[in-house]
Amino acid sequence: MYLSPIIFNSLGFSAEQIGSGVTTAAFAGITTRFGTGYLLDKKFSYGKAIKVACLISILSDFILFYSQNFLTYLCGQFFLGAAAGIYWPSAELAIPLNCNSEINSSEGYSLARSADAIGVTLGVCLGTIGTYFEFTRIIYFIDILCMLYIFNILLNKLGVFKIKGDIEFKYKYLREKSNLNWIGQLFPLLIITLFVTGVMSLLQSILPIDLAKGGIIRPPFIEKSVATLLTIKLVLLAIFQWPVGYILRNKNSPFKFRLCLISILLGFIFLSLSNFFLDGYLLILISFIPLTIAICIFLPSASAAIIKSCPVKYQGSAIALYSQCFGVSSLTIPWMAGKLIDNFDTAFQLWLIVSLICILLIPISKDIK
Repeated sequence: MYLSPIIFNSLGFSAEQIGSGVTTAAFAGITTRFGTGYLLDKKFSYGKAIKVACLISILSDFILFYSQNFLTYLCGQFFLGAAAGIYWPSAELAIPLNCNSEINSSEGYSLARSADAIGVTLGVCLGTIGTYFEFTRIIYFIDILCMLYIFNILLNKLGVFKIKGDIEFKYKYLREKSNLNWIGQLFPLLIITLFVTGVMSLLQSILPIDLAKGGIIRPPFIEKSVATLLTIKLVLLAIFQWPVGYILRNKNSPFKFRLCLISILLGFIFLSLSNFFLDGYLLILISFIPLTIAICIFLPSASAAIIKSCPVKYQGSAIALYSQCFGVSSLTIPWMAGKLIDNFDTAFQLWLIVSLICILLIPISKDIK
């Protein structure tokens, strides 16, 4: 879905309209995450939840493929967000519950994030090839095929949707927390999660628009060039995810999140500077390296920290609360960022604001347990 902004930008949609679509998806995701987290706490099978998510995602792909106006775009984005809201809490909870004694949850999340990165990269690569044949909407067919494949696996090949007996023993000490004090302990992590997920939302929905519109001096890129740059960014994510996660697996959380925020700051400094050069794309390429490293640090680290910091009986709600940060960020950030770009005609001010917020959040990382 990284290429959706390019598709609808070429139809004449404004940055604010594209951001509104992302906001609509986020609203649907927030609603379904609450319900999914509650059902998972009540021992609802996360395998069944993922099947439902696959079916809704297929529906959204059909709508977006045929979309030619703003209303159908919003409708497709709504179902896409609903599918994501059901899928993510279910998939995140499944990872630690299916880690055996040979792999801990941190390594499991690193492996899962590596699979995510490889899958997204392959999808965008195929979508980029589609832009050269003026058929960028092939991404929706690709997504449908992926959903059907996942559905087939869940129906025929996997039988892992029961909680293993050693999981409750492993987290026995957490069961003693019968109240909701663990929510307060997660507050610093949730604040940083809101920021980092907002950054991820910007890189997915606003960066393509920034590249297509151009900077203060930097010229705009054509659709094929934008898709190529996004593909490079995702290839870097696929390459770095496992090594970064593996190297930092034994580091404490304050160190990992401090390094994550510093990397984000460096990335947005380069993005801001790219506005002032005709060859600004070189600085954009350089910015992809620290931004990718930051995401590679954050994704497995945050998921593992959430799971380890809450009672077993609240893990579904905790994962839903964590994934709500993705929804809240997507609900607000793209719309505001799109409006900012429409008003100033460049994203320079946006990247500068994000850099300043990042500086303010770095001290908070020391409070993460």
